[in-house]
Amino acid sequence: MESFARRHFLDLEVARLDCGGHYFAPHFHDEFVLSVNVRGHERIKLDRKSLEAGEGEITLYNPAQIQSSQAVSGEWEFFSLYVDPIFLADAFDLSPETVFDRPILTHGGAALRMKAAIAYALDTDVSEAEALERLVQTLDDLLTLAGSRRATVSRHIPLTLRRVANCLTDLAPMPTLAELSAEVDLTPVQLVRAFTRAYGLPPFAWALNRRLNEARVRVLKGDKIANIAADLGFADQAHLTRRFRAQYGVPPGRWRKG
Repeated sequence: MESFARRHFLDLEVARLDCGGHYFAPHFHDEFVLSVNVRGHERIKLDRKSLEAGEGEITLYNPAQIQSSQAVSGEWEFFSLYVDPIFLADAFDLSPETVFDRPILTHGGAALRMKAAIAYALDTDVSEAEALERLVQTLDDLLTLAGSRRATVSRHIPLTLRRVANCLTDLAPMPTLAELSAEVDLTPVQLVRAFTRAYGLPPFAWALNRRLNEARVRVLKGDKIANIAADLGFADQAHLTRRFRAQYGVPPGRWRKG
């Protein structure tokens, strides 16, 4: 059974997850997700590239990057830092479009400092100010060591596909593939292929990911899980719980408790 701890701050969140054997299907986050592997070895797909990260290595995922990962060892424990892009502007006077150049950082000293800072921040006896001070130092460390830059011009996404994304983001009843295709004058196959090329995931997988990201925000706000499931178009609370656990490693109630 997985072991999990989490603590939330404004624009930052830290977590520790021990989940040997777990598989995280292709998904994306709205934040930076920066993790240090404490035990175990993982195999990664990041924007269709195959990578591996072992014990003591740091993974640095930018917002909206399509990622999947799976442990290739019996044990897998990692500490993570979730960073809202707006925080870069507030704390470092950097553009919110700043991204990391390198997805994997091998640096023993940085890994030890990152683990220590996140463990410190997870301790509820530590004040928020003290925790944030250490986390800011860690983030500054990573920005320096891994390299950062302002994102290049955003990839061009045709207006027709943006319309599809807007339809899928709407919390009204989910349209069918036939309805979406008719809306943009494409066949269903054409739409799935074009949308996947532009966004990295097929339309309904992308829409599910968006709703799970919204669910996580609402879970942290304390909304009832049954209400979240109903509002975001899940069949029921159990459906949301299964999907949430697949994406975040633990069910929503466990994520809330930390």
